[in-house]
Amino acid sequence: MKGLRTATLIFTMFFFFVGMPTFASEYKKGEVLVKYSSSSMLSSMVAEGMESRPAVVAVDDTAEGIENFSDRGDVAYVEPNYLVEVEEVPSDWAYSSWQWVDTGLEDAWAHIGTDMGNEVVIALIDSGVDLDHPDLQNMLVSGYDFINNDSCPDDDYHHGTRVAGIIAAQANNDIAYAGVAWNIDVKIMPLKFLGSDGKGYISDAVDAIYYAVDHGADIINASWGFTSYSNALKDAIDYARANGVLFIASAGNSSQDNDEVAHYPSNFTMDNVIAVAAMNNYGDLASFSNYGYYSVDVAAPGQGLKTTDNDGGVCTWASGTSYAAPFVSAVAGMVISQSPELGYNEVRDRIVRTSIIDGDDYTNILVDAGGCVNAYNAITGEGVHDIADKSAWEAPATQKADASSTAIASNDSDGGAQCFVAAAGSPGYTWIFVLLMVTLSLMFRHGQRE
Repeated sequence: MKGLRTATLIFTMFFFFVGMPTFASEYKKGEVLVKYSSSSMLSSMVAEGMESRPAVVAVDDTAEGIENFSDRGDVAYVEPNYLVEVEEVPSDWAYSSWQWVDTGLEDAWAHIGTDMGNEVVIALIDSGVDLDHPDLQNMLVSGYDFINNDSCPDDDYHHGTRVAGIIAAQANNDIAYAGVAWNIDVKIMPLKFLGSDGKGYISDAVDAIYYAVDHGADIINASWGFTSYSNALKDAIDYARANGVLFIASAGNSSQDNDEVAHYPSNFTMDNVIAVAAMNNYGDLASFSNYGYYSVDVAAPGQGLKTTDNDGGVCTWASGTSYAAPFVSAVAGMVISQSPELGYNEVRDRIVRTSIIDGDDYTNILVDAGGCVNAYNAITGEGVHDIADKSAWEAPATQKADASSTAIASNDSDGGAQCFVAAAGSPGYTWIFVLLMVTLSLMFRHGQRE
């Protein structure tokens, strides 16, 4: 009898755990992103030119809201308003001397010389920028703060300022250091959606992408990520693609294979996306960096970079794929400035296919992380090599789940519970089943002996 009671308890526990979704991305309680179909009356009421964009809708309970909107015929998709965060790592790495020989920067600067080329606008969708930093003056163009809904995207975290410095900090002024693209006519468009904690919601990131495209950005830098598929984010990047805008994203800092485990936006397969892994000071894949034969395109310096910081300061050791991505954004800017006739896909092709796979100085760059970006080769088109056909890659099913197949663990009304999202079909239950079955067997035997 005791064995039977134990068995009942175990089965109850099993179904309880199976019913719980696996942790994926946190989201904002009380809001969902809804995209209405083109035939919807609500869609026709949206401002002209914005009919295809998702709207943020307030709901009492996220799970119920998604279920209710999913049942409507005038809704194309509905999903949570995901929370994303920056992709930097702690700054307490042991220092060692380093040189980025295989990046070809000095040769690229020499090749450009005094020809600054065409103006290039790089939108930083980030935490804003220190608008008064002396090393970033004369290169900032009007941006927007999507958190406070004003035109003053000042950085109250530090991340965006560091990203901006890697791209284009001024040279030869005895301040901080020189950015990668210091000698071209580059402009930084600061678009703030990350708050003082380095986190922000996908609805604001999506709005920032549309803003960047509509206000003339040539390149968008996204040094942040999360683990859930977002239709709204994909639509926004598709909009950038349709308007010829490159989208450069950090690959993430979880030491994982992105071919197997979700990471967005870097895992989107559109041909305007460049996913960037981080190299350490010796030319190896950084220990924290994500990688992926199909899902990651190129590697760039991402450990121990010196750059601008808040309050007019200097950061002497910035690390993370957050800082590898702007390195590539800067190289893309150099290519566009010198060859404005190239389409976004040709610029992407130049950067990825001219990277250094087996360099003289850094011979350990993993092919799974792409080659080391080389600015000189990208500008001149030299050193072309074959790359993985990203368009043929089929993402794992758990990464492609849309909002209608997303399981929500929601307790929006409790005033304090964390809410998380898990894609349908997420792995992880097999070991629970095996463990419970073994325990069940042992308990039955114990009960029979009693």
